[in-house]
Amino acid sequence: MTVNSAENTPHFSDSSPIFVGQGRTGRRVADLVAALLPPAILVVTGLLVRARLIDDDFVVLNMVSPALSALTFYAAHVGWHARLHDGTLMSVRTLTGRRTVDLARLTKVGRVEVVGQGTDDQLILTDAHGVRVILNRLKGGRDTVDAAVRKVLLRMPANAGVTVSGRAAERLNMETEVLRQHGRFKAGRRIPFLLICFAALLSMPVYLVLAFVLTFGGYLLAGIS
Repeated sequence: MTVNSAENTPHFSDSSPIFVGQGRTGRRVADLVAALLPPAILVVTGLLVRARLIDDDFVVLNMVSPALSALTFYAAHVGWHARLHDGTLMSVRTLTGRRTVDLARLTKVGRVEVVGQGTDDQLILTDAHGVRVILNRLKGGRDTVDAAVRKVLLRMPANAGVTVSGRAAERLNMETEVLRQHGRFKAGRRIPFLLICFAALLSMPVYLVLAFVLTFGGYLLAGIS
């Protein structure tokens, strides 16, 4: 099951207006919440344990707070029911409300691939108005957003400077265009698929160190020796 599945997402009315920059505040709030989640858990659990309002075992929540932060960041930007308006405005539903990406003002095009029982492959679109969404398919679940994104990108002016990651360029079949020195695109980082498959394993040492530091800090704040 993909997160963009129309059958598994709540229904929203499409009567609300569409405008550029729509959802920018929601994106910023989501980013802020995701960033503050680990320190908030650290401080709250530490102070509550110190005040003897909750059990000492709650301090171990700090071990999973980085994962909760990453999950919050990802889930808040995932879109569904994507619809194209006027050729360049793509309206998307997210957990924080409707967002509208101005494809004609894209600044970054990335790609996220979650490897599991099946690869969940989605594009990350960020425009000049500060709106960001992660999505794969248009409303109805049959067609991907690739054709619309590619069409607009190929019409960008020579000095647009849109950053397109290597994996996104591969998905959009634009590798040659991105590498051309005409200023329309900037080649982003290219991560080999094999590295993506082992990303969780390779990031485990970093995660364990971060989780240990947060948990240790939680015990210090709680006054547990």
